[in-house]
Amino acid sequence: MPTSLIIHGHFYQPPRENPWTDQIDLQAGAAPFTNWNERIFAECYRANAFARVSDGYGRVEQIINNYANINFNFGPTLLSWMERHHPRVYQRIIAADSESVRLNGGHGNAIAQGYHHAILPLCNERDRLTEIRWGLADFRFRYGREAESIWLPETACDAKTLSALIEAGLKYVILSPHQAERVRPLKGGTWRDVSNGSIDPSHPYSVVHPDATGRSIAVFFYDGALAREIAFEGALASSHGLVERFVGATRGDGDLVHTATDGESYGHHYKFGDRTLAYALQVEAASRGFRVTNYSKYLAENSPIWEVEIKAGPTGEGTAWSCSHGVGRWSRDCGCQSGAPEGWNQKWRTPLRLALEFLRDAAAAQFESVGAEILADPWGARDDYIQLMVDPAASREWFYERNGKPNLNEPGRVRGLALLEMQRSSLMMFTSCGWFFNDISGIETVQILLYAGRVLERLERLGMVSPRDEFLERLAEAKSNALTEGNGADIFRRNVAAAQVSPERVAANIALTGLAARGDKSSRVASYFYSESSGRVEQNGRITLSTVQISLADQYTGELSAFAVGALHFGDVDFYCAVHPSISLEDFKYRSDLVWNEFPTASLPRLLRLVQEQFGPDEFGLEHLLADGRARISRVVFDHLVERFSDSYEKLYEDNRRNIEILQQAGFDLPTELRAAVEFTVARRFETALREFQDTGDLAAWQRALTIGNQVVEKGYRVRRTVIVHMFEEMITRLARRAVSDPESASVNTAIELTHLANRLKLEVNVDRAQEAMYDAMTDQVPDTGPMRDLALMLNVSPTVVHAKPASQLLATEAR
Repeated sequence: MPTSLIIHGHFYQPPRENPWTDQIDLQAGAAPFTNWNERIFAECYRANAFARVSDGYGRVEQIINNYANINFNFGPTLLSWMERHHPRVYQRIIAADSESVRLNGGHGNAIAQGYHHAILPLCNERDRLTEIRWGLADFRFRYGREAESIWLPETACDAKTLSALIEAGLKYVILSPHQAERVRPLKGGTWRDVSNGSIDPSHPYSVVHPDATGRSIAVFFYDGALAREIAFEGALASSHGLVERFVGATRGDGDLVHTATDGESYGHHYKFGDRTLAYALQVEAASRGFRVTNYSKYLAENSPIWEVEIKAGPTGEGTAWSCSHGVGRWSRDCGCQSGAPEGWNQKWRTPLRLALEFLRDAAAAQFESVGAEILADPWGARDDYIQLMVDPAASREWFYERNGKPNLNEPGRVRGLALLEMQRSSLMMFTSCGWFFNDISGIETVQILLYAGRVLERLERLGMVSPRDEFLERLAEAKSNALTEGNGADIFRRNVAAAQVSPERVAANIALTGLAARGDKSSRVASYFYSESSGRVEQNGRITLSTVQISLADQYTGELSAFAVGALHFGDVDFYCAVHPSISLEDFKYRSDLVWNEFPTASLPRLLRLVQEQFGPDEFGLEHLLADGRARISRVVFDHLVERFSDSYEKLYEDNRRNIEILQQAGFDLPTELRAAVEFTVARRFETALREFQDTGDLAAWQRALTIGNQVVEKGYRVRRTVIVHMFEEMITRLARRAVSDPESASVNTAIELTHLANRLKLEVNVDRAQEAMYDAMTDQVPDTGPMRDLALMLNVSPTVVHAKPASQLLATEAR
């Protein structure tokens, strides 16, 4: 009988969105990506959804969905981000679980996770239950089934947490071997001490609820040595070596080999770890006597025959997999850190937690008292609030039918949702990453301080008692190791002020963006839905004037706000905007007319003063733009500036073209100044032709681009690679997908030419998506015309996949 093999991947990133905008701000450390979510997505989450198995020449023989072969969990906030920004990969994760359910008698690979990745033993009972209930509800909505298990963040566990899981009806949990205290046969007998980590991982154990009802939960203690080898000791260097480690881990009196690590090991921490995992599980494991399965399936076939007691931890607070001091890493200076500079300490952890717990309790008391006027059961409503968060079909009306007091008016409903949003931010303050690293000034800790800022703002906007001053006094006790950062209160004030976005600023962002780049009259920006009315925009010389009424609706609470806005663009990078609270349409027209009547003749100072007087008092400029507005305006402004440079370079190039060509033909190196003009002009023409082809599909534009591209290769010119590479990637992908849907179209040959040109230009174009399209076409028996096979081979799909083509033709194609 084969040995069961289970690999669990814990896939998680902390939420990174600015709490005021729901957008992730630029994170320079993640370059060349805009933020860490995008970088780790590319290196790990997507890579595992489309893991390559290659032949000896690096050509793709199989594309494997690793999530179909491993037990896994994803953090709910990470999945929410992925669903919005990368729906194709998100759906592939969901599909992998569905397939595993089908193949394993109803037992899927996916398990739930505590919603915000808080350390559950350190939560109060109310928050611990909400974290579990939200995690299970999110799982139910996404995967369409009940979870059989839940991942405990950092595997942090204590007796209270296990009891809560049993009461939630969960079947098993995964823990570290070092979290077990002692074991004995389930039928009774002598307890055996395994507190040194020596517990046998080859079978599950049972923990019985202390209420004497006989309810229990199974515990799988993963193989610690195997986890360490995968996470830290290079086991992912080769699939053969990884499987050898699986073989070496076969021991004990059970027929199970299993382990658990951060899922990011497979591709992010170790490049191509996703490929090692794919080949090991898809190809090699069976040949070495393993049956790849999941915990739910194994447990259905193998009930525990041993009982276990887990450790209470040094302070009775529980234990975790990443702290040898119980759960000290998230509450005190226990000594655990991640490579801190010499002399640094983590004494800031205790006052940080105490300050946040103080704020949590102050907010909870007011939520309970004020919420009781609106909600039938405030804490029950908080647990139910997850439905509004995850399900677009769940309306506010539906929510209040279930949770509201009778005859609530609209202001009462808005107030109730604002209270629940305050509680959501309160829960997010305890995301574990805020304590994990070396200093209170780190980006993870700053993130949870932003949530604290959001809690305070919600309290203050609701007209409640704000504990801001006492909170900051407590937070000031947390000292940064970096002298320039100050204490926790300093870090809070500085970062919250930079991140905070008022409705007035959102309105200004909409108006300023509209000056330079006309947009929709209604849409969504930051965490608001907006609409414009009574708008007027005109240009007089270099000056553009706009007046508009803007209505905002908070997407979470439905709270409405409206503004009258006047905005000016003086040309280039000079922008100005004034925002006034809501006024009547009649008043708006009166104020607008005062400005428009003088617009044709007023001096610049006069015009500026008029806009400020009629639409102030709040004033905004370019520096107040949000990420979306900054991107749109920068494209307009910089494109205009580049056009000016282009005209100068174009003239310099054309005036000296004959001399340049003569010098090149004679073998002379061009002077730096001339070469810069030539490369800029040629690259600009190349981009223009490519963009025209990309936008319109005009084959004449493609021929121009092809001619210029050949010139670039022949002359050895450099092009603006970032822009060009992105354009090539998008076009090759689009053409390959079009070719799959219509193998007889011209798209096939154009894709071949484009790929060939990218290779000649030595552009490092990511053709993964195009390659996946062609792989699917070949394996799904899409009519494989000669050009289709040529394209598949050019995109590095193995000849064994392009099976329909005679070997002689394959060799001829490869030779080309």
